[in-house]
Amino acid sequence: MTSSIIFSAIDVALWFAEQARKEDMYLQPQKLQRILYIAYGSYAAMHHGRKLMPATFIVDDTGPIEPNVYRMLELGAPKGDRPPLPPEVEHFLSNIWRKYCHHNTEYLNEQIQNHKIYREAIKRGVNEEIPHRVIARFFTGQDQKKLEKTVTAPDGRKLAKWLPGAKAAAKPTNRK
Repeated sequence: MTSSIIFSAIDVALWFAEQARKEDMYLQPQKLQRILYIAYGSYAAMHHGRKLMPATFIVDDTGPIEPNVYRMLELGAPKGDRPPLPPEVEHFLSNIWRKYCHHNTEYLNEQIQNHKIYREAIKRGVNEEIPHRVIARFFTGQDQKKLEKTVTAPDGRKLAKWLPGAKAAAKPTNRK
């Protein structure tokens, strides 16, 4: 099992909520969930699969959510101080925040709903877990195969790229 650098996903969620307050922004709960998911996957990708925080992401119709953070923040952020985070984690979270805070919730939902791992999990049903190893592999690009573009002619024939030295496909003959 991979250890995490932060004690709780709630600490990270509160950090993002605090950033939004500092910038006088309203952070929608869905947007917070998407940014948490992106931070979690990005951290794993950058740190050889290590977890940013202990978290379990499950899917719902809008995207992945961390159910403990969802339940905890359902009625608003708790009062009180959050524990300080290590400087390197604050730097990492700041980069994630700067990259994604200006995107609206719908945009983030749409982007993540197009992730292969989300589509596969939601096929199995709402509340299906996306395992850490799957998220880490997706964000590092290890499970993404190069998609070959299929090119077709106007008449519907599949066109293949010509490679010098490659054997040509046998042509059908119409002999009578």
